[in-house]
This record gives sequence, C-alpha cells and structure tokens, in this order.
Amino acid sequence: MTRLMRNERDGKPKYSVFDNRKNQPVTEDGVGERNEHFVIMLKDQYSRAALLAYAGAASEAGDTEYAKDIMELANRAGSLHPACKKPD
Repeated sequence: MTRLMRNERDGKPKYSVFDNRKNQPVTEDGVGERNEHFVIMLKDQYSRAALLAYAGAASEAGDTEYAKDIMELANRAGSLHPACKKPD
C-alpha cells in the first residue's frame, strides 16, 4: 500500500509517494521513471475539470466502472469542495 507524503519545500517535488510496506519513499518517481506521478488535490480549483476529463477518457476506453469512481471524485472536487482554493 502506498500513501502520499508532503515534502519539505527544498526545490524538490512538493509531494512524494510513500510505500507503507517497505516504510520508505518510492524512489523511482522522477521524470520518465516508472512511478512518475502528478498529484491533484480535490480542493484545488482546477481539479474538477481535470477529473472530468480523466473520467471521460476512461469511459471512452470502455472502463465505465473506473469512470464512475473518478466521477464521484470530480463531484467533490474544485468549486464543489468546501476548502476550494487556488493551488500553491
């Protein structure tokens, strides 16, 4: 299982994926690496649009159950989130 951890502001990515089983950060998360990632916080004002597009792509690919899960996230994101704010 993995979880998201906030990094210190030292010029590195703001968030990192942490492997709970190994109790260490996932190190292959840089540009072009196998575990490269981009985090979208539901409270960010742009997150709803991103999630709606992602759900649409999943639906077009025929993965309707996954698309439904993403739509549920989208329905709690962006301007619909109680703590909506511009990302920092």
